Amino acid sequence: MNKFKTITKYVLNTLAIINALLLGLEPIWHIPYADKISKTIIVIIGVISTYLLGGKFLKTLEENKNGN
Repeated sequence: MNKFKTITKYVLNTLAIINALLLGLEPIWHIPYADKISKTIIVIIGVISTYLLGGKFLKTLEENKNGN
């Protein structure tokens, strides 16, 4: 599971970089549908982040419940 979280974090960072490049280059290159692509990427980033934070939150609750 730890490897999965690491890969997920890399995917999250890659999507953030792609989104920043898209938003930065759109005014220069006039990329069609850049705003819709960017909004989609933002939603995907939000879902992945929620998954990672939710897992961390549940793990913390479980540790506190077990007295660790």
